[in-house]
Amino acid sequence: MDQLFLSLQKRFLVPIVIVGSLLAWLILCHANYKSYWYGTIYRVQTTDFNILHHSLPPTLSRMILEGKSELVQKTLDSTYGLFGLVITDPEGQTVLWQTNKVYHRESWHKKINPEYLNNLKEPFDLLTAPAILEPLYEHESPRSDKATKVGSVDSMDGQVIGRLYYVRSIPPPFLEDLGNFLTKGFWVLSGAKRGYLFITLSTAAFAMVVLLVVWLRRRGLELKQKEVESFKRELDIRKKALEHLTQELEAQKSRKQALEKEADQAYRRAVGLKVALEKLRDALPGGAVQQGNQQGIQQGIQNGSHELRVRPPAHPQSSILEEIEELLPSLSENAQVLKDQAGMLHDYCATLENRQMEMQRIVDNAFRQAAGFGGAAAAGSGSAQASGLDQGSGYIDMSPK
Repeated sequence: MDQLFLSLQKRFLVPIVIVGSLLAWLILCHANYKSYWYGTIYRVQTTDFNILHHSLPPTLSRMILEGKSELVQKTLDSTYGLFGLVITDPEGQTVLWQTNKVYHRESWHKKINPEYLNNLKEPFDLLTAPAILEPLYEHESPRSDKATKVGSVDSMDGQVIGRLYYVRSIPPPFLEDLGNFLTKGFWVLSGAKRGYLFITLSTAAFAMVVLLVVWLRRRGLELKQKEVESFKRELDIRKKALEHLTQELEAQKSRKQALEKEADQAYRRAVGLKVALEKLRDALPGGAVQQGNQQGIQQGIQNGSHELRVRPPAHPQSSILEEIEELLPSLSENAQVLKDQAGMLHDYCATLENRQMEMQRIVDNAFRQAAGFGGAAAAGSGSAQASGLDQGSGYIDMSPK
């Protein structure tokens, strides 16, 4: 149903509603036409005919017997032309008197002839001399189609002097009646026009309500459709953002793998450093050398403690220090110095992810320091020049190059 409302365009919607309302208006107007002319008017005339069957024949018989022709004509014209009264001879071949008045239009006046009178559904009454008071026919109800015979002609003692015919008015054609409503006073609230007016107003109001309801429903559906499209656009934006985040996550995963690879390389370089330190430990001399070593290293540290520049660690401490400490149980006197140096080396190793050549240079410097310690022991000098410090600067250069 919603798709139907959305598919209907204004150029189709308004004509469809107008045509549908027009058809409904015609159907209702025809129903009102049938109800008025073949319902209300027919029952009213049936009631009038029933009254006339009981009262009019003896009255007209006395008027005719007394020769009051003008009074007979006035009596026949008392119907105002809404229906006709016709008096003929006893055989019904000659029209003697008839209703001459016309109400709005001539419907039956030009059709009065013996043949037409004999084909009427309403039975005729007999005018007799003397007048008979008992009726010959009567209607059981206003809705009855035929009159019921209640009297007998054979039982009449009088002479028949004429026939009295009852002529119903002929309803106008439907289109003519509807045209009169549209062109000749549709504001008149009487007769069939009142029904036509109410039907016209009701149909117009119904058409307006239908158009309003359809427009409101269509408007609501259009707003919902725009809201759905807005949600779709927002969803597309979020999908693109999600795809971007997914790509970034993939990039972070690739970076993580690269960092893990670099960490593995750094670990292997640290293992190489451990092996180099083992060689350094094996190359260290005895107690005197160790004591001189310790004094020289301490003096060098005191002299260059303010000039050492160590980069902050980039990774947490590993078990390499513990392995190095386990490898140096015999160096009890300078264990603290070696431990401090190992800590500085560890801090430095933490920043060696892309500095393999720099690590090699530090190892080479360590070997040169060990060689310096050996030369100083042979010459018998315990100065601090071979204490592992650079002769040129007086401190260990740990800064990155």
